[in-house]
Amino acid sequence: MTTGYLAHSFDLLNVRDLDLVAQAADHCDEVVAGVLSDDLVEQRYGRRPVVPVAERMALVARLRGVTRVVEQTAPELPEDLPGATLFVVADEPAVLDAVDVVVLTPRRESASEVLRHALQAAVTDEAVAS
Repeated sequence: MTTGYLAHSFDLLNVRDLDLVAQAADHCDEVVAGVLSDDLVEQRYGRRPVVPVAERMALVARLRGVTRVVEQTAPELPEDLPGATLFVVADEPAVLDAVDVVVLTPRRESASEVLRHALQAAVTDEAVAS
């Protein structure tokens, strides 16, 4: 059985996130979703998440293709996932340092103009904070 690990904020859960999970599920038998802690989101994007980590974890746990959810609190692969395939999102800064990764390219975006602007503002804010 192959296990994949996708560390992502999953803030303002949308169709793009669903697509990333589906892509990860296509590559392995089990997908473990690492939902970034509120502090890690702030470190990575320079802002607090809109949705608290407990709520994001509850939402992600119910997504088709996700086998297990863990809170990602540090930039390391969880110790109980040795040999897992690490998935990273092509247009986002890496959360974890790893040699063997599979890059996921988002194929879908939200149709909601308001949500797209909010998500783009998060990326722009992150670029400014870097």
